[in-house]
Amino acid sequence: MKLQLIGKGNLPLLTFILDGAKDDGILNLSALARRLNCSRSSLLDKANNHGWEAAIRFYLNEKRKRKQNM
Repeated sequence: MKLQLIGKGNLPLLTFILDGAKDDGILNLSALARRLNCSRSSLLDKANNHGWEAAIRFYLNEKRKRKQNM
């Protein structure tokens, strides 16, 4: 099964493949923060100030930038 977090304009923010293994608890905040390569407290702070969609989009963009610079 595939789980997608969809943002504005039906653009996928994050996609997770749920295969029935131990990582199906991806909806837990710590796991989401690990996938976005940020700390849980930073993710919660950003979500509190700007909303979940904006926080996920911000850290996803940061992750993409780091990947491009490698």
